[in-house]
Amino acid sequence: MALPQTIRFDNLLSAAKAHLTPDVVRNASVMTGESETATRQAMHGGVASVFAGLTSMASTAGGASALGNLSREPAFGKLLNNVPSSFSGGSETSSLMDSGQNLLGKIFGDRTSGVADAVARSSGISSSSSGKLMAMLAPLAIGVLGRHAASRGLNATGLANSLGEQRGEFAAAAPAGLSKLLGDRAPAPVGIHVAPDTDVHRDTEVSRYEAPVYTARTPERLAGFRWWPLLLILLAIPLLFWLFRSIGGRGREAGRQVVTTTQNAPPHPAPPSTPHHESANIPAPTPSVNNDLAGFLADGSQTAPKTFVFDHLNFETASTQLTANSQATVASLSQTLKAHPTAQVQLSGHTDNTGTADANQKLSLARANAVKQMLVSSGIAADRITTSGYGQDRPTASNDTEEGRTKNRRLELTVTQK
Repeated sequence: MALPQTIRFDNLLSAAKAHLTPDVVRNASVMTGESETATRQAMHGGVASVFAGLTSMASTAGGASALGNLSREPAFGKLLNNVPSSFSGGSETSSLMDSGQNLLGKIFGDRTSGVADAVARSSGISSSSSGKLMAMLAPLAIGVLGRHAASRGLNATGLANSLGEQRGEFAAAAPAGLSKLLGDRAPAPVGIHVAPDTDVHRDTEVSRYEAPVYTARTPERLAGFRWWPLLLILLAIPLLFWLFRSIGGRGREAGRQVVTTTQNAPPHPAPPSTPHHESANIPAPTPSVNNDLAGFLADGSQTAPKTFVFDHLNFETASTQLTANSQATVASLSQTLKAHPTAQVQLSGHTDNTGTADANQKLSLARANAVKQMLVSSGIAADRITTSGYGQDRPTASNDTEEGRTKNRRLELTVTQK
């Protein structure tokens, strides 16, 4: 399957996953002897783990410099020109794995095997297969990182800052427990110096193309008296609003007859419906999906993988906050998973094509991660759940109609292991 003509490299994880086409996954599956579903899951978790390791590596000045040099090596960039052949299992793959093993040592050090084991546990493949995949994914991640740096004109400092900005996405997509394995180090802001009672400013080495670092004051200044007038204004706004509303209400009542509602009329007018591409106008609740899922997990004659589409799992507009009515769906799903403790699932978010592809991909992944976090909070082990966000790339209906867009705004659950 051919890659899209244009791959955006501003989102590193999305750019890397764009190269993991079905052909690439199939080749890797044949080479490792693992199922395609498990291989895909391992590759997605593995490449997120590599980026998480690179972020940790770039948290020191020396690591950021070394990473900047790696990203400029042309061999890694050339790999992106024909990824399927590099994952086909021939001599090219052998050379790629040798290079990748060296990279993994630089990125993870003596934690390399622990990272591979975490990826293996989260996807259900062997540690040996996971090690092979990680060795192939590391050069791919460096190649994507190099293209990202080139497309934005980033030097080593800017590259480290860019990795830090996307650190949350890497952690969410990586296997559970990886951050603890890596030491959970937050990347230090590179190229920023703070002096007492002075503004934060950029190091002169930082390129003008890098993500902006905003001017701020030290905490001593923030606590100064200049904030008190603003605070008083903010406190006064609700009081003034109440006062004007009270006076205006009395004036209106004095000048007209008060009209009362009938017994059957609603006490408040219904709020207007504001269309939005992510308003999640999804059909009325039904227990069928969780019932079908429970039936599938209990039926020993049916085998994984199998995908279920939730018909009542709605989010607030353009956010990861579930609507109140959707809480019951997640609670029911949690009970189903608790009743089948060996089941492993993947949550996949999807959107319609309204808005930018990059924003839709990020939102779809964030929503899948939000549901995962709710399940984990309810007692489901995090390593039983993986997440992915496909944005607008996998529509099930036409985006030319509202009905089709509604169907495309969905969350899917795939049982990867019973």
